[in-house]
Amino acid sequence: MQFNEFLEFKGTWRNYQKRVLDHADAYLKDGKIHIVAAPGSGKTTLGIELIKRVSKNALVLAPSITIREQWVERIKTGFLKQGKDPEEYLSQDIRQPKAITVITYQALHSAMKRYQGTIREDGEEEDEENTHAEVVDYSGFDLLETIHTAKIEVICLDECHHLRSEWWKAIEEFRKKSGEKIILSLTATPPYDSTPAAWERYISLCGPIDEEITVPELVKEGSLCPHQDYVYFNYPTREEKEAVDVFKEHAQNELKALMEDEVFAKSIESHTGLMDMEAAGERFLDDPGYLAAILIFFEQKGITYNEYLKKLLGVKKLPVMNTKWMEKLLQGFLYDDRESYYVDSSYIEELEMRLKHAGLITKRKVSFEANEKVEKLLISSKGKIESIKQIVKTEYESMGKSLRMLILTDYIRKEYMSGIGNEKKDTYALGVIPFFELLRRTRIKGLKLGVLCGSVVIIPSDAKDALNQVIRNGSVTYKELLPDEEEGYVLVTAAGNFLTAAVTRIFQEGHFHVLIGTKSLLGEGWDAPCINSLILASFVGSYMLSNQMRGRAIRTMEGNPEKTSNIWHLVCVEERKGGMQKDTEENQSEDYRQLKRRMENFMGLHYEQDRIENGMDRLSIIVEPFSEHSIQKINKEMCERATERQSLKARWHRALAVQKQMEVVKEVELNQSDSDLGVGLVNVLALSILSFVATMLVLSLEITMVTKGGVRGNGS
Repeated sequence: MQFNEFLEFKGTWRNYQKRVLDHADAYLKDGKIHIVAAPGSGKTTLGIELIKRVSKNALVLAPSITIREQWVERIKTGFLKQGKDPEEYLSQDIRQPKAITVITYQALHSAMKRYQGTIREDGEEEDEENTHAEVVDYSGFDLLETIHTAKIEVICLDECHHLRSEWWKAIEEFRKKSGEKIILSLTATPPYDSTPAAWERYISLCGPIDEEITVPELVKEGSLCPHQDYVYFNYPTREEKEAVDVFKEHAQNELKALMEDEVFAKSIESHTGLMDMEAAGERFLDDPGYLAAILIFFEQKGITYNEYLKKLLGVKKLPVMNTKWMEKLLQGFLYDDRESYYVDSSYIEELEMRLKHAGLITKRKVSFEANEKVEKLLISSKGKIESIKQIVKTEYESMGKSLRMLILTDYIRKEYMSGIGNEKKDTYALGVIPFFELLRRTRIKGLKLGVLCGSVVIIPSDAKDALNQVIRNGSVTYKELLPDEEEGYVLVTAAGNFLTAAVTRIFQEGHFHVLIGTKSLLGEGWDAPCINSLILASFVGSYMLSNQMRGRAIRTMEGNPEKTSNIWHLVCVEERKGGMQKDTEENQSEDYRQLKRRMENFMGLHYEQDRIENGMDRLSIIVEPFSEHSIQKINKEMCERATERQSLKARWHRALAVQKQMEVVKEVELNQSDSDLGVGLVNVLALSILSFVATMLVLSLEITMVTKGGVRGNGS
């Protein structure tokens, strides 16, 4: 069957899409094509066209039921020729394959395992009822025989970064057992922040990246709107600060105790790798920071060692022992390199128990800098609640009723439902329902709120008629939440899965101005082009997730050519004693480090220069070190800049007209302290990314972008 008999693209190709298609034959010579394209670039449309051109029966794998259904709908509306029956060519059930069969990764995994039961979407939150769960029965089903009989020769991996999840093994097994297939891989967010092993696995399956469509290119083409990232800082609450201080006190006490412990010193001296200088170089090559930690300990204790070891590090002077280096030393001593030491097992067990009791070891990971509990405490700081309130006030004062703000967070927190309207009840927590009640109690005149989650939907009472008009044939019930309030809200329930689209529609129409929901429902695959302000109140810091959420806000909107978007990042920083000592990588909060990692992968407009960059330098008003006064000043200026939407749009246009050629340049900068210790060895993952980015030349975009990034070795 020739696919052009029933498929034909009904639109006009954008320049960057045409570029990909023009080179597709060359890319497919190795049997794989791997396209990275920012959210809003039309990846699905590209994928369908590539399948049409290959003209072989295809299996499309999608990360969610929502995206699976979007594929089928896009084929019907954008490609299927008039008079052709979609049932003849399209399927969403692998047990009944057609020319194009679209299923989820979870379904493939279940079919491989011949699973019978309920499958749930990847990323389901612990307190959210998943409305997209499916009951399946693959018992007795032979997937490989079905694939062979259906002559499926193309596998399309949509949002292929999801292959990092636990069921990637099923996909690998499927690929090996089903024979050679053409692999089409599409993603907005390659797992750049993964481990070298995970990256190698990813590239092994998807192939090297053939083409990257960047955010600035999409702004240039009019596929994405001008936008800017803003940061709102907060300090921990008093209770959070006390918990951090207790942890740091324990770490300092144990550091002091270990430096005075002669049994510990003798044990470190016994390391077998320090005896043979020729073998030492190879032994410590993978982790020179660990060797540095051993030598720092020796120097601090006055223990002699062979100077050749210091030469291996390429350093004349070692730093002093601190919690960072003790953490690295203990990780090797207790776990990663335990067999290299001659030490009594009872001593090891006693030390391990002592450190666990002090909260300095969790799941075989030594943490003297910040343990998982402390990091989560700061990342989820309740101080961010006040930040959200201030941002909403700023944006509503600036935008008025044209504001369409989305607040994305991790959990619903349905236990706080009883606090809605009961102002005596504390609802000061992080979650959808607490955020809703916080903003409702703030009583910003004219501001209306909405909640959209898998199991909780709340709209203003006066939006009921609008919702009924959109739904028409659906069965909906309403429960008044605030019967005594002049402007009330209703809890909406319905039979079926149509509420998400319906509530999104009345949000776009302006029946409320702020929509609060979870990243699992309103993140990947959900689309509302009206959004012009986004608060990332999700506390997961991966590049992939934050990029997907960010993509919700930066799409263009038909009929609104003047649209711009603000993306707000919430960051908790620890207060420094004295307030103004230099912030270093080890004493910055994990929340701030996450922000820096995010910014390394986001290209955007510099705050003051008309140019496009990535990295923290473009957010030029963020100047370290931080103090209470400087944080207040930064927050104030962030709010002021957020209101300058017209100048933002003009500056994007100036930056996009700089040159007739776009060249992405990657500047490799090693952290000085790390390079001094010989630990700035570039890892395999970084090299593979840099080799691609440094050579990428996009001829169709009139802009020069300089990206700045740091590459750290194992000791950073």
